[in-house]
Amino acid sequence: ENRHCVAVWNLRMSKGRVYVLGGGVAGLAAATALVEGGQEVTLIEAAPHAGGRCRSFFDKQLQSNIDNGNHLVLSGNTHAMRYLARIDALDTVEVLPACFSYKNIATGEAWSIDLGTRRYPWHLLWSKYRIPGTRLIDYWRSRHILSAKGSDTITDLLSASGVLYEKFWASFAVSVLNTSPDEASAALLMPVVRETFGKGGAACRPVLAKQGLGFSFVDPAIEYLKECGVDLQLGKRCRSIDVVDNQIISLDIDGEKISLEDGDIVISALSPSNANDLLPVLTVPNEYRSILNGHFKIGPSTYKTPITGLLGGFPEWLFIRGDIASVTISAADTSADEASDKLAHRIWQGIAPILGLNSDQLPPHRIIKEKRATIAQTPRMVSLRPKSVTNISNLLLAGDWTNTGLPATIEGAIQSGHEGASLALNLSLIHISEPTRPLY
Repeated sequence: ENRHCVAVWNLRMSKGRVYVLGGGVAGLAAATALVEGGQEVTLIEAAPHAGGRCRSFFDKQLQSNIDNGNHLVLSGNTHAMRYLARIDALDTVEVLPACFSYKNIATGEAWSIDLGTRRYPWHLLWSKYRIPGTRLIDYWRSRHILSAKGSDTITDLLSASGVLYEKFWASFAVSVLNTSPDEASAALLMPVVRETFGKGGAACRPVLAKQGLGFSFVDPAIEYLKECGVDLQLGKRCRSIDVVDNQIISLDIDGEKISLEDGDIVISALSPSNANDLLPVLTVPNEYRSILNGHFKIGPSTYKTPITGLLGGFPEWLFIRGDIASVTISAADTSADEASDKLAHRIWQGIAPILGLNSDQLPPHRIIKEKRATIAQTPRMVSLRPKSVTNISNLLLAGDWTNTGLPATIEGAIQSGHEGASLALNLSLIHISEPTRPLY
């Protein structure tokens, strides 16, 4: 008896099939939610593995599993937590206290932000609990983020918070939005603040994958889908989509034509550029920002803090898992074309003193450049994010670049998949009960 799907088979109905294009986190979220809802699913992914920009792999040089990029999930990310529960992966993550360490590389100053467990951090009324140099008025001025308009940038609304902007908001915003604060959309940061800080420390606890992102967000999802009998087509690319009278009639999967039947639905969880190549009628964001990730085999070190925010230097966030130190640098367009060895030296110079290691002895390392890590989350690009529902009656969109109301994060990607699945299930039910009713 299948532990995942024992209740699902009882929900099967004579409705159409949903074809999910793209096996990144958005596609996996859509597919698993569809299966949970009793839907027949085919998942098509061009790469031989699922996960997209959220995956783990074994690096021969480091002799260790590493993630292609570092992603931070918080306990208040409800869609991510629901997804992990669905695929039975909650035991693969560790939920840490809502305490964040920071260090200024240039000055050596260190501090932490402890949000505790209460709804309101009243302890910040006392200066000894606040970020060094900040005043109560700085926190009060931060309220402007909650009334952000579409044209506002992070700098527009939060620079008046003084030291708090320098020591927290600027680095937090660039890591969430992967866009420089002077051009990043403040309206996209607003829902993040509401769903995390706005709900207190219990919603701000970091959720870290014990072994790696792939072992928590990807592998258990693939196992779930296999056990539920999903038609998984990895290493298969959708080459073209035929649309007639605003309806998809067929898909070309590596030369094999799949004709869609009445009630079949397509969820595109592809990147914006790939989706636009297949369907030029779509309007999608077309500017991107890079992320750099550096992984270093550090061996024994007395530094055990799992996450550290870094200011005053090139690295921005330091993650420690076992004997691997990983660094993330967001909005890294100006550095993405530098040679990997040069980048490795720059990063190592910044983190070696923190780790108590010799900055002149560069350890085995791996630099990963994601030149199109996310869309540019500027007001103009945000305005181009499409909704899940399209003018093509049997096509839905998913992906962190769609109009979820959230930034292009894991939470945003999973939310988009869940929304696409919910819409597809409703459309399937409409098709069964009212065959003559238009889908849109």
